[in-house]
Amino acid sequence: MHNWFPASMLAGPNQIVDAFRAMVLTTPPKGLAGCYAALRDTDLRRTISLITAPTLVIGGEDDTVTRASHSEAIAATIPRAALTLLPGVHILNIEQPKRFLRAVLCFLQSD
Repeated sequence: MHNWFPASMLAGPNQIVDAFRAMVLTTPPKGLAGCYAALRDTDLRRTISLITAPTLVIGGEDDTVTRASHSEAIAATIPRAALTLLPGVHILNIEQPKRFLRAVLCFLQSD
């Protein structure tokens, strides 16, 4: 859970964390292993360089899964991509919903 949620959300009862934990615990081990293997083995560095659409990359400053440096590299690879790093771990739309929405809306409203 620490890879996906900040300590503040893990400290006490939290419906979102509890639902996520339940989902992970009820996923068959082979399914989880397959998911992790697919993520481990997928290299999209060349593919993302082909993106030409306006792109917003949102990363978490404390993300241990997709590190901030990874988000920076992704944004640097996509021509004219915008990068926003938010305080948080991995699921930023849940951790920082207002900041996440503000970043998306600002991006969509920009030229």
